[in-house]
Amino acid sequence: MKNDLPLSLTQGAKRVLPKNAAPKGAAIICTYLLGMTAIGAGAFAMRHQVFTPPAIAAVVTTTLPRLAAETDQAPRLGADKSDTKPATTAPRLSSLAPSGTRLRNNLASPLSRVFLGQPAAVPPARPGTRAAKEAEAARIASLRPRLRPAGLNTTPAPAEAEPVIENIQLASLAVPDTVAEAAPQRPEATALPATPRIAPASGSCPSRLSRAMPRRPGSAPGAQAVLASVQGLDGVKRDAVVLREILRGNMPGFLQNLAPVTVRGLASDGSAAEITLCVTPDYLAVGSDRDYVRVPLGLRAATRISDEFNMILPTPRMVDMIYRAAALRLAPQPMPPGPQMTSTAYFVRHNATVEAQRRRAGAAPGTLISGQKKDVVLTTRLASNRGRVAIYGWHRTNGQPIQPLSTVHGAGYADYSHGVRLVSRTAFLNGKPVDLRSLMADPRYAGLLSKEGPVGGPALRMAALAAN
Repeated sequence: MKNDLPLSLTQGAKRVLPKNAAPKGAAIICTYLLGMTAIGAGAFAMRHQVFTPPAIAAVVTTTLPRLAAETDQAPRLGADKSDTKPATTAPRLSSLAPSGTRLRNNLASPLSRVFLGQPAAVPPARPGTRAAKEAEAARIASLRPRLRPAGLNTTPAPAEAEPVIENIQLASLAVPDTVAEAAPQRPEATALPATPRIAPASGSCPSRLSRAMPRRPGSAPGAQAVLASVQGLDGVKRDAVVLREILRGNMPGFLQNLAPVTVRGLASDGSAAEITLCVTPDYLAVGSDRDYVRVPLGLRAATRISDEFNMILPTPRMVDMIYRAAALRLAPQPMPPGPQMTSTAYFVRHNATVEAQRRRAGAAPGTLISGQKKDVVLTTRLASNRGRVAIYGWHRTNGQPIQPLSTVHGAGYADYSHGVRLVSRTAFLNGKPVDLRSLMADPRYAGLLSKEGPVGGPALRMAALAAN
């Protein structure tokens, strides 16, 4: 058959079809058939499978309509209603597919998913294009404030008036003519919650009870001169200087005029008892009657002075008794706390404030005064808290003390709020002189003088040891 064809035809065929044309064509056809077979097999296998729209479709279909409504429909401040654009319809997911491969709104078509894969979001418009400018304008419009409701009250609220504080004065080294009134206190209490009853002040204490207190030498310096010499000292070093001055009599003479404080009650056996104490009318001070300053002292110096003067420190109950019997009850004048509390300058300033209170009340020096200081006291706690000082008192005008009984400080501690009041060792039981220390240790009468029961033995020995 080959020989029947013209030679020119056979030669042209050889020129058109190269020798390896048949194998290449067969390979292409086979590849195409295999690919179509695979596609068909895949489509057949997924014919019953239901495809849900991708997550991006849910986000776009729920978010874009809201953004369009907020952007285009919300009225802009200062714009007419005619300028408001109509709401934009949420775009279909097919619009997010690349150009030329739209899904034609058939999100669940398995075959479309096979051929086109996951639809891709359209990238943002390039800067400078019209679409980019419109998008930016829409974003800025969405950030504009909304029109305020018609009923919104825009009247600013009236500013609260600041409280006015009047008549405030600070304590100073100079003695002022007047002193600021204390802040409003709680209502005045009619009586302290104590078992004994204070009898009205009457009579006087024998002068012999203060005989052990030396008279002031004429050459003794005044308080200002003494305290100027201890400006850089505090604690036991300052106590040593003040102790020396007081033991030689450099103190106001009115401190030797002891004031009577009488308490009446029932002894433990039920018998009636009346006990009279003789106490210094004010706290220990250094200087003369005209130039004196109340001085705080540590336990060692306080007990040393009381021992030399044949006196003792009061108990907390005695402090309450003295406050109730006082002819003048001053309102406490605390100063700001801090390290300066123990300085000499601080208690000199506080003394000036107390003196101004006394003069304003019209009380003469030597009047039985209370409420201006905390007391260094005797307590049974000293037996178990060695090396400590006990303080109590500084009563408010309602009769309640600022300072409860405390032994937190060391025996050498003293600050501006502390004071030392002395009680004569000689007391009077139903008019007869007795040793006060014996009454304090006697269970029959101890309850009239101490809230802790009998005070003696260890407690008094601890005070005596502090004086050595």
